[in-house]
Amino acid sequence: MNLPNKVSIIGLGLIGGSIAKALRKRMPNTQIASLQSNFSDLQQAIKNRTINFVFQTWEELIDWSDLIILATPLSTLSDLAIEISNRCQKKEKLLIIDVGSVKKAVIPTFEKLTNDKMEFLSTHPMAGKENWGFAHSDSNLFKDCCWLISPHAKNEQESMRTVSGWIEMLEAKPLVLSPEKHDKQVALISHLPALISRLLSQFVEINDSEALKIAGPGYQSMTRLARDNPQLQNEIFSLNREELNHQLIQWLEFVTAQRKEL
Repeated sequence: MNLPNKVSIIGLGLIGGSIAKALRKRMPNTQIASLQSNFSDLQQAIKNRTINFVFQTWEELIDWSDLIILATPLSTLSDLAIEISNRCQKKEKLLIIDVGSVKKAVIPTFEKLTNDKMEFLSTHPMAGKENWGFAHSDSNLFKDCCWLISPHAKNEQESMRTVSGWIEMLEAKPLVLSPEKHDKQVALISHLPALISRLLSQFVEINDSEALKIAGPGYQSMTRLARDNPQLQNEIFSLNREELNHQLIQWLEFVTAQRKEL
């Protein structure tokens, strides 16, 4: 199994930046590149010498890369996959992964575009913070966390072994979940807690905002996720709406049942 040595990261915010820093720390011989843009995260990564190269065009980046990581907002993943597919002229097979937290919204596109020249494989590291951007990225963000892999029908076992080995080099734990099971379980243990956190924060603001002056660590812990990237949360709520609504209904029924016993 040959691990990728030339890795391009599109999106150098919290997750993409943390991947770059983790590679620097744990796989120092890996070369890291990105695509030229005006985003401040990229400029910070260049200034900190976290990446080696910045390419001006997709064609240059694709031709150079062994692995491309899409670490951009969920709503952009399908369009980026199409862009790569339209511009790829590599002779060797190119591997592309994402790190998004909703799978059923993107995997049909990934499967459709996978062919002899390129293979799209969807992944999701179960790690994060309530802060976002390259400034908050951390080389140890993925240490000991689960890193989910959600394959589609065209994914090859060798590619999955390569990605799993690469994930292990970052000291994370690869785990394969179907897209359906991924979206269901992540809705339960990640998306629903984030929604409850946001609703609790809004509830306190509406009912007695002055109480926030005396809030202690218990309240801060409960509402930490409410301070997460609002764009990310809105996209998650939109793209995983069916599973999230189901889990929310189950939760409200559970709370109602518990209230009757008080």
